Amino acid sequence: MANMNSYRKVTNVLEGKSVGSIPVVPMVREWCSKQAGIEFIEEMDNVEKHVYAQSYCALEFDYDIVWDLFACHSESEAMGSILKISKGYPPSVERPAVEDYERDLPKLRLFDPYHNKRLSTILEGTRRLKKRFYDEIPVMGYVQAPFRHASMLRGSENIMRDMYKAKDNLKELCEIALTSLIVYSVAVIHAGADIIFISDPTSSGNAISKKHWEEWGLPYTTRLVKMIKRSGVKTILHICGDTTDRLESLAQTGVDCLSLDEIVDFERARKILGPNFCLMGNVSTTLLAMGNADEIQEATRAVIEKAGKDSPLLLSGGCLLADICPPENISAMIKAAREYEGTMS
Repeated sequence: MANMNSYRKVTNVLEGKSVGSIPVVPMVREWCSKQAGIEFIEEMDNVEKHVYAQSYCALEFDYDIVWDLFACHSESEAMGSILKISKGYPPSVERPAVEDYERDLPKLRLFDPYHNKRLSTILEGTRRLKKRFYDEIPVMGYVQAPFRHASMLRGSENIMRDMYKAKDNLKELCEIALTSLIVYSVAVIHAGADIIFISDPTSSGNAISKKHWEEWGLPYTTRLVKMIKRSGVKTILHICGDTTDRLESLAQTGVDCLSLDEIVDFERARKILGPNFCLMGNVSTTLLAMGNADEIQEATRAVIEKAGKDSPLLLSGGCLLADICPPENISAMIKAAREYEGTMS
């Protein structure tokens, strides 16, 4: 057990097996770029720089995952949404593809991930990371949840109104979004991703009610997960913000693990989901950015205790880490997890 590598540790935990250690899988994108001395926007067009940044940090800081170029709205861009990409800021949708249903929905087309410039760049990065770390460190591939994808195609404010005023159009858009993501998921898996990370901040408790999540997020995400799992690849679902009121239905999507934001109490989540369900998270990202090493080690131990030391856990921040997180703070989180391993049965 003590000599189990990162790939075996992470995959075993996702299968609910005891591994005698705690995998550390921070959500790191711009943070890796900064440590490697690269601007993140350079990685969006340069496979070598992305692979270097991910590889350098995984080896330098000794955590247990490498990531593709995740959460950049690339699937939505491939279907016509215009992104704002600028130095020092995360990519965002500047102009959605479907501003007017009558005019734009009939023109919406599925993408070819192998010929779209951005998506093919991401897939090539995944292939290279898989070749570099084959069966040593797992590669995390990212796919938007269908409702999130629909939101990035339509615009967040528009989609909130559509849930009341344009349900039929929104359902058609969600079906198209789901189909495109099944296509993309197959490509991500074929490129070598060991795990598919699905995110849906649009379905956060801070954004929509539990009722609306169960009407719009749950059915489409469940269908996506069902198709992905036919490949044998494990799945993780991340939804930002407070999801305490919908934890049971999040698990009903069929994912192997839930990545929970720091606002969700792991002790409560464990009681709701049971001792055998895999949790991911949820050390405060604010603390990781602004705290000191002692505070972070204490917070890390608290997360582990609440998750249950005999229950499956992938230790991480509660969400994407900011590039301002001092490297010594990330090291403190990792150190706390490694030291805690010595107390595990």
